[in-house]
Amino acid sequence: MKPRLQLQVNALTTASLTAYGINTHLTEQSSDYTKTRARVLLGNCEGKMMFLKKKRYIAILIITIVTALSLVLLKPLWLTQLTELEAERIRLITPTQVAPASLDRINREQLMADLRWLADAERQGRAPGTPGGIAAREWIAEQFAEIGLEPAGTEGFFHPYSVKEHFSFSRWLRGRNATIPGVENAANVLGLLPGTVPGLKPLVLTAHYDHLGMHGDTIFYGADDNASGVAAMLELARYLKANPLQHPVLFVALDSEEKGLQGAVALFRTELLHAEQLAFNINIDMLSRDTQQLLFAVGTYHHPWLLPLLDELQPQSAVKLLPAHDRPWYLAGNTQDWTLSSDHGVFHQAGVPFIYFGVADHADYHTPEDTAEKVDVMFYHQVVETVLSFLTLLDQHLAQRETRP
Repeated sequence: MKPRLQLQVNALTTASLTAYGINTHLTEQSSDYTKTRARVLLGNCEGKMMFLKKKRYIAILIITIVTALSLVLLKPLWLTQLTELEAERIRLITPTQVAPASLDRINREQLMADLRWLADAERQGRAPGTPGGIAAREWIAEQFAEIGLEPAGTEGFFHPYSVKEHFSFSRWLRGRNATIPGVENAANVLGLLPGTVPGLKPLVLTAHYDHLGMHGDTIFYGADDNASGVAAMLELARYLKANPLQHPVLFVALDSEEKGLQGAVALFRTELLHAEQLAFNINIDMLSRDTQQLLFAVGTYHHPWLLPLLDELQPQSAVKLLPAHDRPWYLAGNTQDWTLSSDHGVFHQAGVPFIYFGVADHADYHTPEDTAEKVDVMFYHQVVETVLSFLTLLDQHLAQRETRP
C-alpha cells in the first residue's frame, strides 16, 4: 500500500474509533439517565402506593371505630328488640291445650317417696362430700342395685373424683362465677340397663343429686332442684327394666352440679365416658313445680331434628312442651340461654346431642323454701310420664336411623 493511502486509512480508522468511543460514552450516559429516571419514577409510585395504603388503613380504622361505637350505643335498643321478638316467638309456639292426664305407667307414690327421702332434713341439703351427700349417693347406688342395673362406675356403681379450685375462662366469658371451688370426696353414681338390640350406643339419662347443703343452721332442701330429677330417674329405671328400650340406657346421678357442673366434667376428664361412644344425653333437672303447666325442652335450636319428635309427643302429653331457651343472644337478645346451664351443657360441649327437660326458675329456687311440701304432685307425675314417652320416641327414631342400610 502506498504511504499516502496508508495515512488515509489510518486517519479513517482513528476517526472511527474516536466516534465509537464517543457513541459508547453517550450510550452509557443515556443508560444511566434512564436508570436514574426509572428509579425516580419507581420511588414516586412507591410513595403514592404507600400513601394509598395508609389512607386505606385509616379508612378501615375509622369504619371499625364508628361500627364499634354504633354497636355499643345501639346494643341496648337492639337487644331489647330481639328480646321482644323472642318473647313473641315463644308465645306463638306455646301450646294452648294439653291431653288429659291419663298416662299412669309411673308409680306416683314411689316417685314422691323417693323425692321426700332425698329432700329430707337428714340429708342436710346433699352438698358434695358432706354426710348428707354421701348418704344420698349410697342410697342411690342401693336403688340401682335393687332395680337390677349393672354397675357402670370405676368402683362398682361409684365414680369418685375430686376437683381443685380453679379459674374457668369459659364461664368468665359467659358472665358466670369463674372460680370453680374445690371438691373433695365427690362421686357420681352410674348404672347401665342393656338394650334389646346389640351394637347400639347408649342413651345417657342424667340428673344431679347434689344441692347447696347448709348455710349455718339453715338447710337448703333442694326438693325441686334436684331431688325431683333423681326420683324421676329411679322410676324411669324401674319402668324400663321391665320394658327395655332398643338402646342401652346409662343412668347417671351426678354430683357437684351446683359447683360448676363438675360431676359431668369428671365423666369426660377422667375418660370414663367418650363422646363418640354415646348416642344422646337426656338431662332432667327441676321437674316438680307447675309454672303454668310448662315443661321446657332445651336443645332443639342445636338439634332441629328433635322438633318433629316433640310435635308427635305433645298430643299425648298433659303438660305444655315448649322448645325454648337455647337460642344465642344475637337471635334472642336478653332471653336466658340454658344451653350450658346444667349438666347437659358438658355433653353438648363434648359433641353429644342432648335435650334438657326442666321448669322455669320459681320463687323458691335456691332458697330454703324448696321443700317436698311445695311439689305439684299431679304436674310432676305427668312430667315424668312425658319424659318416658320422649325416651320411647327417641329410642325408635335413633334405632331406625342407626340400623338403616
